[in-house]
Amino acid sequence: MANDTITMYDYILEEKNVLADSIEKVREIWAEVAEILSSRTIDEIIICGSGTSYHAGFSTRTFIEEVTGIRTRAEYPSIFVDQQKIYSKNTLFLGVSQGGNSISTMQAVKKAKEGGLITVGISENTEARIFEFSDYKVLMNCGSELSVAKTKGYIVSLAILFLFGMEYARALGKLDASGYHSYKEDLRETAANYDQIIKRGTEWVQCISAELLKARRIVVLGYENNYATTLEGALKLLECMRFGVYGYEIEEFCHGIYNSINDKTHLIYIAPPGNRQERIPVICNLTQQTTAHQYVIFNEMEGYHASEKDCQIQFVDHKYFNVLEYIIPIQIIASKLPYKLGIDPFLASDTKFHQKAGSK
Repeated sequence: MANDTITMYDYILEEKNVLADSIEKVREIWAEVAEILSSRTIDEIIICGSGTSYHAGFSTRTFIEEVTGIRTRAEYPSIFVDQQKIYSKNTLFLGVSQGGNSISTMQAVKKAKEGGLITVGISENTEARIFEFSDYKVLMNCGSELSVAKTKGYIVSLAILFLFGMEYARALGKLDASGYHSYKEDLRETAANYDQIIKRGTEWVQCISAELLKARRIVVLGYENNYATTLEGALKLLECMRFGVYGYEIEEFCHGIYNSINDKTHLIYIAPPGNRQERIPVICNLTQQTTAHQYVIFNEMEGYHASEKDCQIQFVDHKYFNVLEYIIPIQIIASKLPYKLGIDPFLASDTKFHQKAGSK
């Protein structure tokens, strides 16, 4: 191993504490910035980042829009730089980069700054290059991660953005004290549930590991806010297991992707409560005619009978905050199985890739 004192799984074990710490420090993290922003006219919020940071933005945008009443969207940095031509000067631009040195995110923040947008840089790194073009700087409190794939960094990115929404909505007068504290308690309850999620998720991974180790193609399916969990889960598995893993929204899967399924395909379903949950039993029943390798991550689901391959966990299942829960079992797969494949997830397949590609 590149580091014989800590593993990805150790970072997952830290997630409860870093999430709880962020919740308790919300005023310290966001109050001053939110108060300043509340005096400005803002009609759109853009959350911009690559990979894990983009997924965090996609996961939280609906909540931020709900509590602030301001149109919110997630954007990839290169798309914003190359294709975003028209935007309001009253746009708040949140540039998210855990390491802080993503060149594409830095370029996006620079373009936003030069275009007159209000820019906020969010990073774990106090010397982040994105801060060079940020009107305001916000530090995550998760500490660095040595592994290629980020786990606790994703959880803190989600938390920071959820907490931004709460603090900004309160500063705007759109979220009263009761609503604010209610959301805060929901987040605390979610964090307190991590111990049993990790315990049950680890047992599940141990149960399916022999079968999953034979996989060379995995498809992850989800919906609504947890579509971003689907993308993040696929990314974690790709980064660590290093073969074909793909993430799709459940209805998009039905529009052509199903044709690519065969008896060697492994399907992981992320199935939280929601309007699309009723589709899971339907799709499972159809695809089981082609592949027996199916795994469903869920809490409760009417009309579905769990198999020994499924991951049934008592999630808190908050409407918005359950994205903080459903990613954990997939993170555990990514932290445990690579070693059995002879892969060290602390080592990139090409340790000089970013230098050669000019991406960091």
